[in-house]
Parts: sequence; C-alpha cells; structure tokens
Amino acid sequence: MTSLTDLREVVDVVIGVDTHVHTHSAAVVDTATGGVLAEFTVEATAEGYAELMEFANTHPRLRAWAIEGTGGHGAGLSRHLLAMSEIVIELDRPKRVARRNGAKSDPLDAIRAAREAMARPG
Repeated sequence: MTSLTDLREVVDVVIGVDTHVHTHSAAVVDTATGGVLAEFTVEATAEGYAELMEFANTHPRLRAWAIEGTGGHGAGLSRHLLAMSEIVIELDRPKRVARRNGAKSDPLDAIRAAREAMARPG
C-alpha cells in the first residue's frame, strides 16, 4: 500500500492560478508558512504563459501549480506547464455564491487556490 504524501512535504511553494478568458492571476504561497510571497497577473496568451514561467523561476524550484478551470479557461496554461514538466493540480472553480461575497478578487482567488491544494490530503 502506498502512503499519501502531503504536498507541503514535496514542494517549497504552490502557485495558485485564477483563470479567466483574457487574464490569469497567480499567487506564490510558501508551503511552510502559508504566506503569500508574490502575486502576478498576465494575459491568457502564449506570451503570458512565458511571463508566468519567468515569474515562477524567481522563486524556489520545487513548486506545484494549483489551477482553476483546467478544462476551460486554464486548459492552455495547463498544457503549457505540463509540457515543461511542471506539477499541475486541477481545482474545481468555487461555486459562484461562495466566491462572490462582495470581496471577489482574482488575486485572492489565486491565493485560495494555492491554499486549497495545500490542504488536500495526498
């Protein structure tokens, strides 16, 4: 039987990404502290994906990506990251009611995505 591994034991940071048609917002979250190290927003294009990789490379190399909407708005980014041998964790988009409490923000959703991935068992 294989034991499940906590993501925080495997990587130094999780980069949460809130995806949309035109832009993707990313947040780098430290797995040891849960603190936000940086935030970044790019266009949802091949050039934007390259900018996200440059941004990610300024942080520890042991990382995973927690992406909302990998079957929709995040599909292109997911394919790009997988082609570069990055670890990609697929997250469901939060229910509209749960995320639209008057304080909706793409950077906050990116942080939430990273922390949700870190909280998952295995």
